[in-house]
Amino acid sequence: MKKSFKHLFFVTVSQSFKFNELLKKMLKKLMVGEGSLRGNDIEELLERLNSELDGKYLVVLDDVWGMDEGMWWNNLKSALPQVKGSCVLVTTRNEEVAKSMGATDRRIHYPQPLSNEDSWSLFSKVAFARNGGKCTNLDLEGLGKEIVARCGGLPLTIKVVGGMMLGKCDSIHEWRRILEHLEEDQLVISRLELSYEELPTNLKPCFLCLAMFPEDFEIPVRDMVNWWIGEGFVGGRNGKTAFEIGEECLAELFNRFLISGVEKDAFERRFVSCKMYDMVRDMVIKVAREESFFASLDGRGMSGSSVQPRRLGISMNTTMDSIRNSSFKLRTLVGMEIESKVIIASVKAKICKVRWLRVFSLSLSSTRIDDVMAKEYWLSGIGSLQHLVYLKIENSALRALPDSIGNLRNLQILCLYDCPNLERLPVSIATLEKLTAIEILQCWSLECMPEGLGKLSNLERLIGFMPVNTGRKNGFTFSQLKNLTSLRELVMEINSEEQIEGDWNVLSMLHHLQFLAVDFIGSSLNGDGFLWKINRQLSPPLKSLRELYLWYYPGEITPAWLSPSSLPNLQFLSIYKGSIRQMDHRFWGSDSAVWKVEVLVLAVLEEMDEEWLRMRRAMPSLRRLKVCDCPKLKSFPFNAVFEDSIGWKWSVWRKEEEEGGEAIVIHV
Repeated sequence: MKKSFKHLFFVTVSQSFKFNELLKKMLKKLMVGEGSLRGNDIEELLERLNSELDGKYLVVLDDVWGMDEGMWWNNLKSALPQVKGSCVLVTTRNEEVAKSMGATDRRIHYPQPLSNEDSWSLFSKVAFARNGGKCTNLDLEGLGKEIVARCGGLPLTIKVVGGMMLGKCDSIHEWRRILEHLEEDQLVISRLELSYEELPTNLKPCFLCLAMFPEDFEIPVRDMVNWWIGEGFVGGRNGKTAFEIGEECLAELFNRFLISGVEKDAFERRFVSCKMYDMVRDMVIKVAREESFFASLDGRGMSGSSVQPRRLGISMNTTMDSIRNSSFKLRTLVGMEIESKVIIASVKAKICKVRWLRVFSLSLSSTRIDDVMAKEYWLSGIGSLQHLVYLKIENSALRALPDSIGNLRNLQILCLYDCPNLERLPVSIATLEKLTAIEILQCWSLECMPEGLGKLSNLERLIGFMPVNTGRKNGFTFSQLKNLTSLRELVMEINSEEQIEGDWNVLSMLHHLQFLAVDFIGSSLNGDGFLWKINRQLSPPLKSLRELYLWYYPGEITPAWLSPSSLPNLQFLSIYKGSIRQMDHRFWGSDSAVWKVEVLVLAVLEEMDEEWLRMRRAMPSLRRLKVCDCPKLKSFPFNAVFEDSIGWKWSVWRKEEEEGGEAIVIHV
């Protein structure tokens, strides 16, 4: 398919959408930068789309609703060039919608239910996943085929019911009980409700949280876990942190096909966002409203149960006037892409009234806001939220957080995303002894982390911006990392030699560290003094480290600590850009120290002059490899299926990268 078209992309339209946002999504799929799309009106966006589609294209418009599609469709169609062989594919639940968009009868495809054979095959892959998709119990097979017959050949129902049976093991009693519940004349929504009823008790409130999000909303999985922790739905136990337990709960919902993954991380290992299937969303909203789990605010005010809920969701073009009616009960307040000026004024007026709030997640629609509002401490009353556990602010023009944030003695998770004007964090943050996570991303004006963070002994995540010493006297220093002995995830930027005022070996004191990412972003980091500071072996080794990312490493030779003796249990290694030419001799290991790396990523290393076969021998556990823009890597196989000297069969192919470079992806 990809070889047949110059442009091929897929966009979800959904039931409620803004035409200009749909056009922007399409242009982003064509690699148009988001910065160049701000403020563009519809006519400009249509013209840009027309100019970008400069060859044969296939466009998929998924999940189109309603009967007034003709208006926007006619506008969109006018921007699509008449290129021979190009195609627009539309999916919709409504035949009249397809016809209103110009589809003739012979061009409309009606999906049919799966056959009995295909239904059983799909069910088996899910329900018997632990046995390789094979049913080894004849009694279960008979019951299973009866269960499948009552799913009506509908793939989603089959997968959800199969996911439900995955947890029933080989209990004939449980399988027969489920069969009795699945009446033949049940509606699909009733079958899906059964999947909710069969969830473990601890998963039910986690799942109901998903009802708060708009249709086709891409939910960041980390935000979801943070919310569950804030509500108290998940917590640490049996030596695992609350974050780890939350990720296990999320994986369970994936396995049961109640949510689907949308976007994976840069190297396609784990999902970073998820969605609900439309029919599952309908079901969870129905259950959540019956249980008075949540309410939402739209342009008309409160919608949901008549009982005052404890959770409130706000989306675009809404105010918060209705909060005053339920403020004394609110435990969770989630705002998604809401208008800045309206909501900020409302927050300032109402925030002191929601004093029992545990989760406060606010994502604004734009950081563009007038100077008066930007300077104003619209969060000045936040110090009154004594029960707050999770605070997230995204896409805001805030320049500073109020000092009163130090009053939030129960705060565990602080997330600041895409706040480009944020210049400082209050020192009072260092007094929040219960903090387990600080996540700061895309806050470009922030100069340093506050002094005293080294006192936060419960901190498990320190992610994003961390300039450890920029010449200021009052700032967090690199040496203070040694006090954060509970750290499991650390992402830090190194932008000057002065930041490493002590020994790089301070990392060895982080005995629980599992994830480490270091971004060497300074232009003057290739001096001998700096490289000497960060080049020595780690002693003792980082035995807990599982994932390592090195970005823009400035040396020509890899650091001495990038070795199997210093990182004995590393499973994922990614090296992205930088000046690396050769591997240090310790990289290759020894008879007593062998790499356990299973996934290796080498990207945009234009000077790396090493033998691939030597690297392959050094990593006998390697299962997946991604190589991108490493032109000097020798002995590398292309477009082949082969068996290497260790006995593994590899399939190798090229893949075009979005940036235009070639990538080689290898599976074994």
